Amino acid sequence: MNVLLLISGALAAFMVVGHSTIGRRHFFLPMQATTFDPTAKRIMGFVWHMSTVTLIAAAVALIYIGLTPAGTAGNGLLALYVAVQFLAYGAVHLLLVSTSKLPGAVYKQFQWSLFFAVGVTAWAGA
Repeated sequence: MNVLLLISGALAAFMVVGHSTIGRRHFFLPMQATTFDPTAKRIMGFVWHMSTVTLIAAAVALIYIGLTPAGTAGNGLLALYVAVQFLAYGAVHLLLVSTSKLPGAVYKQFQWSLFFAVGVTAWAGA
């Protein structure tokens, strides 16, 4: 059992819950209720659902490899892959919110910190 990967998986699962509840209510549903180009709207819906799948897959993978015996073939590489992916998501998100010129965006759109938390703990556990 790898406690760091279990923590990373739990943080990723927490992100799934937030994405599926607060994010759905405050972003996805309002976006779907607005009127703009139907193709762009459909693509945004697709991106939303693909983000959901990615978050769920990462949480499941991290929890699974956290529970398997140390040294299981491929676990370290999978953990590193998830770590790099989440660190990259966090970096892109932080860059976008910090350059957005929206007041308090870094604090109001804090998801970057959760991406970094998952990435760092997955990296440490790998």
